[in-house]
Amino acid sequence: MDQNAQKPLSRLARQQAVREERKNKQAPWWTALLIVVMMALAAMPLVTSQNSDYAVPQAKKEQTKPKTAKRSSKAKPAPKVKTYVVKSGDSWAAIAQKYGISAEELAEQNGLDTSSTLAVGQKLKIKQAK
Repeated sequence: MDQNAQKPLSRLARQQAVREERKNKQAPWWTALLIVVMMALAAMPLVTSQNSDYAVPQAKKEQTKPKTAKRSSKAKPAPKVKTYVVKSGDSWAAIAQKYGISAEELAEQNGLDTSSTLAVGQKLKIKQAK
């Protein structure tokens, strides 16, 4: 018979054996933290994929000269400017109504006020945004 197999373990040896057993069964806290961080980073592209700030850049295009400003279909068209010659019997409201704008707006476009009198032959500039 083997003599070492029959010797009882000392108290210190038993404590070390218990520690080793616990160590083998449980992962350290930092391992769990590392797993959580990695999972959060893996989920990040799913959360931010709709935000263009975090979009993955596509293949680089050749550098070109900066483009000059072009009119886009979304931009408001430049207003059309017409000249109207005041006739006898015209009023701010009547002229404005013909062109689909308010009398105040018509007067403002011409640097006048609706309280000012219109003279026959006077030229008014009318801006229309159509």
